[in-house]
Amino acid sequence: MGNWAELSHDLIAVIAKRIKEIEDYIVFGAVCTSWRTAATKDNFDVLLSPQVPLLLLADKVDDYLEFYSLRKKFHAYCSQKLRGLHCYPSEGSLFTMTTNGDYNLLHTFSRKQIQLPSRQLFLREFEGLPEVELHEAETYRCIDKAILSVNPSVTSDYVLMISYFTYYNRLAFWRPGDLNWTSIDN
Repeated sequence: MGNWAELSHDLIAVIAKRIKEIEDYIVFGAVCTSWRTAATKDNFDVLLSPQVPLLLLADKVDDYLEFYSLRKKFHAYCSQKLRGLHCYPSEGSLFTMTTNGDYNLLHTFSRKQIQLPSRQLFLREFEGLPEVELHEAETYRCIDKAILSVNPSVTSDYVLMISYFTYYNRLAFWRPGDLNWTSIDN
């Protein structure tokens, strides 16, 4: 029997394009390096493949994300180094936040990462206000929710909306190409 890892890239790409369920596509990409190189977003038609969402399971002590498929009853693992990050899932991506205020948008399976503007906009809004006393924990965890308008794998015309300092009802958004967050005034 031949070595499946040695199939031509073109043939593997044709096979990848015939897969319709995201769970199967994840498993396909995990077979070996040559199959993983064919398991790109270009070879998977998100629009023609309606999906039941994968559940992101509660934080574990290791460096892996764990997903659960309700339909196929299986677990998938994403080996990103995520220890110490706060993660907010939306539309197949994770908004990640470090303790020093770095924000990123990470596509969980393609591993594509987009660096986002820092939290300085949010902190500047509250500097000098006598009724606001921000503790270190509050400045670190100032983001409460992060939601994408659409999956960034489908289009580059999307918006990332965040809710921050919820007690003060603050919203901001970012679009690809923006250098800073745009705060929405109440």
